[in-house]
Amino acid sequence: MVKISSDNYGVIGVGIFGAAVAKTLSEAGKNVIALDINQEKLKEVSEYVTDVYKIDALNKESLEEAGIGNCKTVVVGIGENVEASILATLDCLELGVEHVISKAGTREHGKILEKLGATAVYPEEESGERTARNLMSRANLETLPLSDDFSIISLDANPSFAGKTILELNWRNKYSVNVIAITENGELNADIRPETVVPQQCRLVISGSNKALDKFRDFNSKGLE
Repeated sequence: MVKISSDNYGVIGVGIFGAAVAKTLSEAGKNVIALDINQEKLKEVSEYVTDVYKIDALNKESLEEAGIGNCKTVVVGIGENVEASILATLDCLELGVEHVISKAGTREHGKILEKLGATAVYPEEESGERTARNLMSRANLETLPLSDDFSIISLDANPSFAGKTILELNWRNKYSVNVIAITENGELNADIRPETVVPQQCRLVISGSNKALDKFRDFNSKGLE
């Protein structure tokens, strides 16, 4: 059994999406626990993941026995069976998993997953690989893909932004991105106005095209000159 670590990832359901996540994480040197009720699917991923577990029933006991509670991040790759997806997500959160990312089949399904405290994604294989890479990206970046070319990201604001207003920073015109929320000391402010001031040590929630967001990531890493 692997010990709890930020390098430990769980993948529940290794269909097209789950298998892509598991493979990408494994290739990056991460420890991956893969679970599924289908033995054939597990055989396909067993050559590159750390551990595989065939489970007869998807419940908290089987997840705990497989070591899901030792993972800081778990990806639930069950999208078609809404009930199983919701229950697996809830079980992971109750086992203390810090970050649960769940595949959603519809927007309504995704809203339920978000209400539980998970991050919902709407992928297939390409997004599965992208999701895995986002988990490992710099600056504790988290990404919620909303389409093939549009996402919402959350990242730690460069300290040089502190004390400046959204209007002064002018990111909408300069980078074609929108600030939709700011988190400070665990409090989320979604009432963003031109006069809103960026605080010290905050986290920005920003939307835009993936190309625009990539440019903003680079800008955020450098800060204001």
